[in-house]
Amino acid sequence: MPIMSRMLNLPSPVTLVAALLLGVALTGCGARGVEAEQPVPPATDDPTTAAGTAEGGEPTTGPVETLDATPTPEPTTGGDIVLRVWMPESLAPTAETPGAQVLAEQLRAFDTKYPDYDVEVHVKLTTGPGSAIAYLRSARGVAPGILPDLVLLNLEALALAANDELVEPVNTMLEPDAISEFYPAAVEMGTVDGILIGVPYVLQFQHVVYREILFLQPPNSFERVLESPVPYVFPAGTLGNVNRTTLAQYMEAAGGELLNEQGQPFINEDALERLLLFYEQAREDGIIEPALLQLTDPNETWELFNARQAGLAATTSTAYLSIRADLINTQFTWVPTADGDPFALVDGWVWVVTTEDPIRQEAALALLDELLEPANLGAYTEAVGWLPSKPAALEVWAEAEDYAAFADRVLRNAAAVPEPGLQALIGTAVQDALKAVLLDGVPAGQAAAEAARRVNTPVTTPQ
Repeated sequence: MPIMSRMLNLPSPVTLVAALLLGVALTGCGARGVEAEQPVPPATDDPTTAAGTAEGGEPTTGPVETLDATPTPEPTTGGDIVLRVWMPESLAPTAETPGAQVLAEQLRAFDTKYPDYDVEVHVKLTTGPGSAIAYLRSARGVAPGILPDLVLLNLEALALAANDELVEPVNTMLEPDAISEFYPAAVEMGTVDGILIGVPYVLQFQHVVYREILFLQPPNSFERVLESPVPYVFPAGTLGNVNRTTLAQYMEAAGGELLNEQGQPFINEDALERLLLFYEQAREDGIIEPALLQLTDPNETWELFNARQAGLAATTSTAYLSIRADLINTQFTWVPTADGDPFALVDGWVWVVTTEDPIRQEAALALLDELLEPANLGAYTEAVGWLPSKPAALEVWAEAEDYAAFADRVLRNAAAVPEPGLQALIGTAVQDALKAVLLDGVPAGQAAAEAARRVNTPVTTPQ
């Protein structure tokens, strides 16, 4: 199903030539190069300037790319359309990117299909002064000519871009049938304040890996973890509000709900207590240790697992897929839940449209149609080691069919990572409750009651 909901009468045959930074040029109808670029002052109040690494993402520090500040021409009325696309280095079709050749071939196919579009792919950092969101914020007033038509953003940047009205909502650009082709969690991932802002592209979620010989059954429930006294490691600490593993387990136990019937933040005290009782028992049995609160990155749990200091470890789908071929006697399942039901919190990257020109929007949507066609999306995600936003794309995977079936089951029972404000309020209370149980020995019921007291708004009865 094409993603576009309408098609304008574009002048003459529409064309695309793909031109890439970092020396990657596509053959075909005369690839267009990228001119020397000039600096644009970055936004000084950008909250994404903290150094670090996003979960499953690329390093957040590096040289700042400079851009050509030449103003763009008036909205296109004929001739070539130069479609400017911004992508993170980890997903762009550059020589260093896994799956680069697959994406480059897809751009060549688009070039053949639309021979009058010119596509330029520019690489941007994930955070900091050289990031896409920093440029979107700072360039609008001083150098609008460098602004893109399409940008690939992570969820943190998506929320910032939507809040600052830097992107065009896509809910009116897409056919309802086209939206239904995505996983519901992927659609939720691209939605901000009830409006579909971004078109989901690639996904990831946390799951666990385990040594099959140590478990009679997959350790995907609290009961199965507790019945096998095997050390379990997960990144229990956090650089933000709450660790992803515990938040996912709480949301599954609470039926995925973080709001009450009145739409207010709400902690289900019974669900949280059940989760904390699991941690309490696991700590007493020596299955988990309070020292896990020092771990904040799933890559750290991999190191412990590989060093055989644990038989069960939380990781991400991207990390697992990157080394899957080298693993021996290792199986996977979802993060343990109260009743053993599959669940995960999904994040990833979404496409946003930034141009206000209707003709350029059509060009951008045409490119998305090509990239999101299931055969293309499936081939690219399998090559690059991410999960596709569409179930039909997972059916294309050929080398990891067992993992694709597992991922499909989890993604059909997943939710998007909560928006930052809600995650800050509820997540902080959940994380503090976890610390109280693991570090201070506070009883699970007491810790759950305190978290609920902090978050839940008292209900007043009308007189």
